[in-house]
Amino acid sequence: MIQRFEHEGVQALRAGRFKLGINTTAIVYRLGTTLIDTGPPNQWPAVRQFIREQQVDRVLITHHHEDHSGNAARIRHATNAALLAPEASIPLMAHGFPLRRYQRVIWGTPQPFEPQALPHEVDLADGLLLRVVPAPGHAPDMVCFLEPNRGWLFTADLFVASKLRYLRKDEDLHELIRTLHQVLQHDFHTLFCAHRGVVTNARQAVQDKCDYLESLRDRARRLHAQGQPIPQITRTLLGKEDLPSHITFNHFSKHNLIAACLAPDH
Repeated sequence: MIQRFEHEGVQALRAGRFKLGINTTAIVYRLGTTLIDTGPPNQWPAVRQFIREQQVDRVLITHHHEDHSGNAARIRHATNAALLAPEASIPLMAHGFPLRRYQRVIWGTPQPFEPQALPHEVDLADGLLLRVVPAPGHAPDMVCFLEPNRGWLFTADLFVASKLRYLRKDEDLHELIRTLHQVLQHDFHTLFCAHRGVVTNARQAVQDKCDYLESLRDRARRLHAQGQPIPQITRTLLGKEDLPSHITFNHFSKHNLIAACLAPDH
């Protein structure tokens, strides 16, 4: 699946091997000569065409996951662009990280590379400024990018949807909720999600997600206190497991979301 779009001068490429919902595609954003994320490694031909259309001097990577960092090594080879990533991402990108079979099939396997550490702020052309906002929960190393003058927030995998029905087994739900609260302390009105795309009612969308997750966590805890086991709570609140759970061998599942609701908050 290949899609191109633009919003307020921000250009975007959505690419994915399968058209199975927004989670199986990922978006590369371009602001002038700066890219945000690099797309899945098995979508390199589409990304290569995207970067050939305009000079790329710098690539800002939100976190290490393969659908975000997957083409960084190739982009460096093709353009000699500077690659910048969160400091916690650097060893994972340089030395590699485990991939499950479904990840290799859906997004491909990235080549290792060693980026530079992101500064706290990145000055762009035309008076644009990107501030790095830590955003753990989905991944410990993940960050968002805030453009305070335009009210833009590049959210990586922080948003995706206001109502989640699945969670990766390695995500920290309590940390995710804390991050949503912290992000709402910033001033923004448009978010650029790496999977959903552009969301213009951004603050309300983020608030809705935060409220939903807190409500789901409260309901799951009440049912658990009544003696219901996790499988029964999952069916009651989210329904039966379906395709995402099956093709990921439950690494991305409804069960994980309910189990995370009941996990202790450290």
